[in-house]
Amino acid sequence: MQQSELPKPSGSNSESYKPSEFSEFFQENWIYLAILIVIIYIVVMYAKILKDRKKNKEEE
Repeated sequence: MQQSELPKPSGSNSESYKPSEFSEFFQENWIYLAILIVIIYIVVMYAKILKDRKKNKEEE
């Protein structure tokens, strides 16, 4: 049994993705991506609030 294509070296980062593969990925995992974005937003806002509180305490 012969291979029709030479195997790519495992260390190469030359994988190419079609735009349709990205849209499939987003369609299948949109809920996880949305949750991740919300978590990142909460963490950033919380860090900002803590920074503001610390700044206000130093001013008093």
